Amino acid sequence: MLDGLRARSISIAITEKDRRHMDAIPVARRLRIMRRIMCRPPTEEQHLKGNTSYVKAILKLRASGLRLIDLQRQETAFTAIWYRKSTSVLGLLMSEAIALVVWELNERDEEITTLRIWRT
Repeated sequence: MLDGLRARSISIAITEKDRRHMDAIPVARRLRIMRRIMCRPPTEEQHLKGNTSYVKAILKLRASGLRLIDLQRQETAFTAIWYRKSTSVLGLLMSEAIALVVWELNERDEEITTLRIWRT
């Protein structure tokens, strides 16, 4: 079970700007993006340990231009989905990046962050 201090430190990594952006994304669009990642394996996957890995992963995603589109809190985990779409001058899709960040507390009270990235 997440204690108050851990839950607070994890949720601080998600800024108010992130939350506003997430709230502005229509639910139908979020679902389309999430379905896409469930249909295929990630192009990259990392398993990180340590109490700062979650925050570092989020900071790197944000610096890479990805924006929060979904955030879920479970009993012993946080799940965040980040998204970036790049378009050409003509408005055509050039590339897409979707990242799933899962922070969890395992049975030995260790913090583990899993980062999965899908690119097109």
